Amino acid sequence: MSLDVDKHSTERDSQIETMRKVNLMDKYLESFGKKVKGNEVRKAVQAVFNIDLDNISKHNYGNKLNSYEPAIMETLRESEKLTDAEIMKLPKAKVMDAYIKAHGYVLTGAELRIVINQIFGVNLDGISGIEGLQLGINSKGTWISKTPTDMLVISSSLDDVELYVQTTDYWKQVTGTTEVPDSLKQYLLDNDYTYEEATGKFTWVNPTGESAPDSVKSETIGKLIETIIQVNADL
Repeated sequence: MSLDVDKHSTERDSQIETMRKVNLMDKYLESFGKKVKGNEVRKAVQAVFNIDLDNISKHNYGNKLNSYEPAIMETLRESEKLTDAEIMKLPKAKVMDAYIKAHGYVLTGAELRIVINQIFGVNLDGISGIEGLQLGINSKGTWISKTPTDMLVISSSLDDVELYVQTTDYWKQVTGTTEVPDSLKQYLLDNDYTYEEATGKFTWVNPTGESAPDSVKSETIGKLIETIIQVNADL
């Protein structure tokens, strides 16, 4: 990976370490030149976020949908001359490659992250935004964000149809309990999570059998971060 940064420069190394992951991804993409192909985008995601989109595609993890966003479907209908049924049978990496190719390999980092979320169900902007907020994220069997001081964890099934919320060992260490505050517990129960007392885990299952919508994930993550901030303030 080349970022045009002198690796011996302590100051610039420090800048890279503190750079938000989305910005680091954009820098990585720039290193490929003006035109960036799908496999190069996936390399950037692997390097910066440690998320293997090729593996997700190979095993058909990620978004479980009846159809992609209209813009993706329309693009592949026109560029690949495929029916909707044929598009939905393609590996996710192939859908991504075809979409990027149809747009001349010139999509910006921001545009590519939207496409990745729509195809794979991986919200890179959201992941980057929660860095340092003591929230662990395990998505589709991969740790997206994990530190020793994470207080809460949100995870998903391989197909993203189920979401799980639970406390960590560090939470118990600093709060003295494995229980979440009543306000968070009530929020989760009010939003269709069920509580398993034996495991201390809250579980949400999409009744449609499709992957959890971004709105459900985002709202849950927002509430978890709000809870972490409040608990830290009360310590």
